[in-house]
Amino acid sequence: MSSIIMYGNEYDGQLANGLAPQQFKYRFLVEGDSWMDRSSMFHTSLLQCLAPEFDRVHEDVMFINISMFGDTMRRIGTQARRDFASWLNTDFPWRFDAILLSAGGNDFIDAARDPNPGKGILKNLAGQTAPNTGHECVNPDAVGELVTQWLDPNFQRIYEVVQRSRFYTDIPIFINNYDTPVARNAPAFVNGRAWLYDAYRKNSIPVGLWPEITDSIFSSLQTTIAGWTVGRPNVFSVPTDGILSAAAADSKGDDGDWLNEIHPNASGWRKLSKVWHSKIKEVLI
Repeated sequence: MSSIIMYGNEYDGQLANGLAPQQFKYRFLVEGDSWMDRSSMFHTSLLQCLAPEFDRVHEDVMFINISMFGDTMRRIGTQARRDFASWLNTDFPWRFDAILLSAGGNDFIDAARDPNPGKGILKNLAGQTAPNTGHECVNPDAVGELVTQWLDPNFQRIYEVVQRSRFYTDIPIFINNYDTPVARNAPAFVNGRAWLYDAYRKNSIPVGLWPEITDSIFSSLQTTIAGWTVGRPNVFSVPTDGILSAAAADSKGDDGDWLNEIHPNASGWRKLSKVWHSKIKEVLI
């Protein structure tokens, strides 16, 4: 039997067509953003490459995917008592073995790109002398507010739903640690907007400082994710930073292990899936 990936709203139809969840080696509930859902409308995701990793060792998995590209931790946390909680509190004749989560990346990116210049986590350098390092272009107070006022509380909401569920108080939760991209004009869609590229240009930041800014943003994101594991023995960060081959800064599409500016391509997902498989097996063995 092969692994199967389905959206939550497809489950009943799959049952009617003969799905037997009890027969799978593992059953995973998947929540999060595009790193769990898909790189773009018509491209693959982590799950599409993770499933074959389990099949390769003859361990089939049923993935119930309730993630959605573009989702933020803020939305996932505030909605956690709905669909997410429903899956964890339904008395199925089988049990989930783990929760896979990817969240936080869009929150940091939105906080860099969406606010008016100087109003998010980036400083506005228009008319200013550029600092010596890219790290100085990031507003630490704004990052601190993003983490303590939004990200940490919403992860806690997710965790509380798990802890208060009828069946899963000790279920392992695996969290995506992302990888650090290269800021470049490579949006997901034709005529769409890039993310970091737009953010840096909006705030009049010199191109030479972009790599250090990106390192700073994703370091803060990864530190935040690491913080969610502290004091929670069933929560694990998957060590994916530094796995992917970088795209060239002047490329405008699929390059290296990246499909666009912030999403891996098929080769990137295959590399990441091996790390995910190893970490999951380390805990579930």
